[in-house]
Amino acid sequence: MSDADDQHIRIDQSSTRSLLPFLVAAGVLVLVIVGIVVAALVSPVEKNVTDSDRLNLAARKFLQSRSATGTLDDRVVCSGFDEARSPLAPAKAGDGTTFDFVNLTDPAVTGDKATAQVTSKVADRESTSTWHFTRDDSRWLVCNP
Repeated sequence: MSDADDQHIRIDQSSTRSLLPFLVAAGVLVLVIVGIVVAALVSPVEKNVTDSDRLNLAARKFLQSRSATGTLDDRVVCSGFDEARSPLAPAKAGDGTTFDFVNLTDPAVTGDKATAQVTSKVADRESTSTWHFTRDDSRWLVCNP
């Protein structure tokens, strides 16, 4: 090796570095996290679900239950539910019929009772009828009129 390779290169390190950009970024991050936590506490997600959303879910669960097993699932209907007066009464449940949820419109909620126009599909035929619901705690159940 030559002496030229062994020469030290002097680097000027006399300027001081500042922690200010790091501290500003950390402060912004803390403010964002605090904002998210405050927003979550002020408006919990479960309170953003409307009665219409819950009625949609109740109708879907009822139709899925009827399609899957053909038997009545007590968890999706009111106590004393009369199968003969079911919203699906014209269709034969339990014979392999598949019920599909299409939509729910015009929900009308009065206290713990509600009605809505539910459109369901059996085979290739859609039908719309008025369904009755009753609130049980925070969930809605399908009921007879």
